[in-house]
Amino acid sequence: GRPGGADGSSAPRGADGTAVFAMSDQKDVALEIQVTNLPSDPAEPQRDGDDAHEALLTATFPPELPYSALRPYDSRAPSPVVCLANQNGSQVECELGNPMKRGAQVRFFLILSTLGITIQTTDLAVELALSTISEQPGLEPVVARARVVIELPLSVTGVAVPSRLFFGGVVRGESQVGSAVRFEVTVSNRGQSLKTLGSAFLTLLWPHEISNGKWLLYPLHLQLAAPAGQGGACSPPANPLRLALVPPREGGAGMR
Repeated sequence: GRPGGADGSSAPRGADGTAVFAMSDQKDVALEIQVTNLPSDPAEPQRDGDDAHEALLTATFPPELPYSALRPYDSRAPSPVVCLANQNGSQVECELGNPMKRGAQVRFFLILSTLGITIQTTDLAVELALSTISEQPGLEPVVARARVVIELPLSVTGVAVPSRLFFGGVVRGESQVGSAVRFEVTVSNRGQSLKTLGSAFLTLLWPHEISNGKWLLYPLHLQLAAPAGQGGACSPPANPLRLALVPPREGGAGMR
């Protein structure tokens, strides 16, 4: 017999043709497999393409992407494929039919878990090897490769309190600041926990001085509010001039 090569597909591809796997909040991914038992030369079909007895596909997975389940390509049609995985999901053997008939084409999905993928994961490779007890010269394993791009579904919102400020007084010196305005910035993550995907950083920019070099918005205080155990730091720190806080006077500023 002559089982054709196993093929994994459906992922978008980069400029070099390598599949690109965009990882955000998926719990698993599907690797599409297609195995054929067709004559190697359609012009001379009698040369090969017999039934393939004990046709078997062995798939080996990286630790970041273990096997999870088998899913039929068409749920409305019965599938001859039966898969048995080892204990840690690093390898699975799928029976393709005994025999896999001449001219047969088998398509199915291997469902793989993404829980092992981290921010350090840059590429993934799955080895697919076909075997049969029927005569089959030159049946070499193939490798399905994909680059990994981590996409975190982060969102940022901000609000200023008060939302409008007016200035009409005397221009103050460098050691004095005017009325305070509070900017509240909220970062939300709708995807996986950053414990497994690394760290997120937020860069804030604001108009801090005018053309004559005077401060426009002076960073007086930075406070990061995060859930317990997820604290962070801001850099550079606020109040670079190290102005001291003094009790506010009526009609005056509260900093010197």
